[in-house]
Amino acid sequence: MNEVLLYVLKRLLILVLTMILVSFMTFGAFSLISGDPARTILGTEATEVQVRSLRHELGLDRPFMARYLSWLLGFFSGNLGVSFSYRQPVWELVGSKLMLSLSMSLLSFLMIILVAIPLGVFSYKATGKTMIWLRTIFNQLGMAIPPFFTGIVFSWIFGILFRLFTPGDFKGFSVSFWPSFMHLFFGAVCLSIPRIAMTIRMMRSTVISEMNKAYVRTAISRGNDRRSVLSRHVLKNSLVSVISFLGQTLAELVCAGIVVEQVLGIPGVGRFLVTSILHRDYPVVQTIVVILTFWVVFASFIADIINQVLDPRLRRGQT
Repeated sequence: MNEVLLYVLKRLLILVLTMILVSFMTFGAFSLISGDPARTILGTEATEVQVRSLRHELGLDRPFMARYLSWLLGFFSGNLGVSFSYRQPVWELVGSKLMLSLSMSLLSFLMIILVAIPLGVFSYKATGKTMIWLRTIFNQLGMAIPPFFTGIVFSWIFGILFRLFTPGDFKGFSVSFWPSFMHLFFGAVCLSIPRIAMTIRMMRSTVISEMNKAYVRTAISRGNDRRSVLSRHVLKNSLVSVISFLGQTLAELVCAGIVVEQVLGIPGVGRFLVTSILHRDYPVVQTIVVILTFWVVFASFIADIINQVLDPRLRRGQT
């Protein structure tokens, strides 16, 4: 128990340090980019007096480290700052968009778990020629077709032909629940298809590898049923490497979802991030980048914790 707690504390420290490092790099990158946010907001017709006044109002005339430390303290205290462009609190602008992106990613991740793991185990047992062909075709197509192309096809089939949702017209759950849910559902399907194919392939290969190990042969030679050995021992050991992959997948889904959001017209964080970068809206960009970094590191952290529970050897640094 102490080993697990110590490991959790170490990973939490790494998580905090990673967020601080990424936020510092982002802050520094925007300081090096040519262009003045105040001039971008006011336009080219603004006078120098107006520009200097706005720079002072936004705090852009302060030293770099003073601005960064002020933002960092505000971030950890829950104050994400005020948007340069919209003059509103950043969380009011980012919160709902971020929730949409995370909801679509989590829905896609749930699909991957519910579909890929059972099919991966089933594909190990399915050795018929037809099943081999079907598995090979699905794996190749699933990994080859990019999510944005699937999004275009789904928009035409389910949006235009079957009218389950209106592409580019996301009204929100409070206004129209079912079409909004269909937006997220088909966006999640677009994201999940390539990862389902990869997870099935990985799950099948790890099960085959485990079934060929000595402990399985010993258990079967002692009269244990092959199916019980698979469910009680092999599946648990096979999940260790698969969970590491799923942790990486959970981290990637939000970033991959940015493109799918553009195709299906979901007002997630992707389009807002691009717009904020173009307008040099530092507080918004900084917040989104740090939160996405937190999501990536946190997903890896959760996967490591689960693996520590499944395989105690990892806690002792063994393989």
